[in-house]
Amino acid sequence: MDRNRLALAVTFVITVLALFVGLINLVSSITLSKLTRIDGGAGGFGTERIGAALIKIEGEIHSGHSGYDSAGAQTILEQLRSIEEDPNIVGILVEINSPGGSVGASQEIYRELMYLRKEKNKKVVVSMKDIAASGGYYIAAAADKIFALGGTLTGSIGVIAIAPNIKGLLDRYGVKVRTFKEGKYKDSLSLFRDNTAEEDAMIQKMLADTYEEFIEDVSKGRNQTVKFVQSLAEGRIYSGQDAFRNKLIDDIGGRREAVVELSKLCNYEGTIPLYEEEPNPLDRFFQLFQAKTGVFSGEKALLEELKRSPVLVLYPQAMAW
Repeated sequence: MDRNRLALAVTFVITVLALFVGLINLVSSITLSKLTRIDGGAGGFGTERIGAALIKIEGEIHSGHSGYDSAGAQTILEQLRSIEEDPNIVGILVEINSPGGSVGASQEIYRELMYLRKEKNKKVVVSMKDIAASGGYYIAAAADKIFALGGTLTGSIGVIAIAPNIKGLLDRYGVKVRTFKEGKYKDSLSLFRDNTAEEDAMIQKMLADTYEEFIEDVSKGRNQTVKFVQSLAEGRIYSGQDAFRNKLIDDIGGRREAVVELSKLCNYEGTIPLYEEEPNPLDRFFQLFQAKTGVFSGEKALLEELKRSPVLVLYPQAMAW
C-alpha cells in the first residue's frame, strides 16, 4: 500500500512539473521576441518612431547561452541578430560588466557589433560598469563611443593560457598515469607531465597570434594605429580615468551620459527610448534556481579568478568552465 502511494505521489509530482514546464514554454513562445521599454516610458516597442536596444554583458564571457552570472555568446548574438534588419532599432547601448573570458566568444560578439555598426549603420555606444577588461574591452572596442566610470577597471589587452601541472605531486606519492594517444601533440598541456620545449614554443606561438589579432581588432574599432594600441597593451589594467587619458575610452560617465551620446549619434531629438528583450520565462526560472541553489554555477570559481586577474583566456581546455 505504501509503495502504491509513493508511486502515485511521484507520478503526480512529475505530471505537475511537466505541466509547469509546458506552460512556461507556451508563455515563452509568445513573449520571446517582444522588446519592452525600460527607460520609464509607457508602452512597448512601437509607441515611438525609433529606439535603441539595450544589450547587457555581465560576468565571464563564454560560448553557449548566458547563465545567471555569465555572458554567453550565443544568447548575445541571438539578441543582436534579432534587431539586425529592424529599421526601428537605430542604436545599441551595450552595458559591460565583465573581466573577460574565452577568445572565440569575445571575438564573435566584437565582430557582430562591428558588422551592425559598419554594414547596418546601427550606432553603438558602450557603457562600462565595475569592470570591462580583456575580453570585455575587446567587445567594447567595436563601439562608436565608449563611456566608463572613473573607477572602472578596463584595458588588460593581453592573452593568457593556464595549464596546471601535478606531475610532482603524483611522483611524490608514486602515482603513475598512462596516456594512449595518436598525434604527437595530442596531450600538450597535460596535467600529468611537463611540456617539451617544442610544445612550449607551439603554445607561445598561439598566444602571440591571438594577441596580435586582439591588438589589430582594437586598432580597427578605435580607429587608432597598431603601434598606438601596442603601447597601451601588454596586459596593463587602467582605471576609467587612466583609460580616458590614454584614449582607450571616449569619456567618463555612466548610462545617462552614454544614452545622451547615443541619442546624438542617432539624430534623435531628446532622449532616445531604450528597449530590452524580455527574458525567456524558462531561462528566468533556471537563472533564479541557479542563484538560489548554486547549481549549474561551476564557472563561479573561474569567474572569481578572472576578477582578480582579468585576462582573455586562450586555451579553454586548460580551464574548468
